[in-house]
Amino acid sequence: MARIPEQLIEQLKAQVAVERLIESTGVELKAVGKDLRGRCPFHDDREASLVITPAKNLWHCFSCQIGVDRSTG
Repeated sequence: MARIPEQLIEQLKAQVAVERLIESTGVELKAVGKDLRGRCPFHDDREASLVITPAKNLWHCFSCQIGVDRSTG
């Protein structure tokens, strides 16, 4: 299977806003200070455990303990 070039992956990370990507899946996000909170799309989330930090373009779910940011992909 062909790999996606690292340069293309980095370009997408820089150009795609995480909050817009998550919202496009139907997750409703609410502002909490500088962050956004919503229900994690990766598990049956009954509370808003997904936190998105738009200024850093990163996200983390405090329930299922997964997350990603620009630098660690």
